[in-house]
Amino acid sequence: MNHQYKSKIVVFTDLDDTLIQTKRKLPEHALTTLGATDREGKALSFFTQSQKIMLDMFTQNGAHIIPITGRNTDALNRVQYKFHGFRAVSHGAVVLKDNKTVCENWLSEIESLIMDWPELLEYCNKEIDQIIKSHKLDARTRVIIDMDIPAYISVKGNIQDLEIIKQNNPLNEKFNRHENGRNHALLPPYASKKKAVEYIKKQLELNVNDLIIGIGDSLSDLDFMSSCQFSMMPVNSQIAKELVYA
Repeated sequence: MNHQYKSKIVVFTDLDDTLIQTKRKLPEHALTTLGATDREGKALSFFTQSQKIMLDMFTQNGAHIIPITGRNTDALNRVQYKFHGFRAVSHGAVVLKDNKTVCENWLSEIESLIMDWPELLEYCNKEIDQIIKSHKLDARTRVIIDMDIPAYISVKGNIQDLEIIKQNNPLNEKFNRHENGRNHALLPPYASKKKAVEYIKKQLELNVNDLIIGIGDSLSDLDFMSSCQFSMMPVNSQIAKELVYA
């Protein structure tokens, strides 16, 4: 064993409801700082003081913080935190090497997986739109295209309406799913946070002697967290409610 090896510390982390949250989800009496803005530049999400302390603790110890998020590139760039280097956006469909450049070898990595998915995404999105209209649901659906990559279908609405859409969508089984509260995402096979994390680990040449931490809140985050040595979650997260404190 090489005792001179300098271990890296890498934190792969989800963002929304993990490190930042909207005002209605903030704990009572929490001290906050701005976490992210909306498209108009208005405050949308916030860091609690404890979340900021945790981030500061990691960075002061030399950790590399890598966001692994469902946000697209534009939405990630509205987060009020300076990330450096790799980041995975759009549920892992896109891996960036900075805030605006897709990793070239990531494109070659997923090229064989994309194939006919752009057409299927559009077709499924139209099917969901028809379900919304025919059932008069309070929901909306759209295909997220990020950095010219058709990434996934985003469906937002109240929980009851999202369940009706799920029950009536004949194409459900073709997709992986992210479901948390009022947000659902239908994911093609290349939109995978786990695949993105494994890819970044290779690029950083991480090994068993490095410290790799995964942080997430949704059940769908467990997949990428399993690629890390240690996992963390907020106590009020979907993971905690479903698996720990159920």
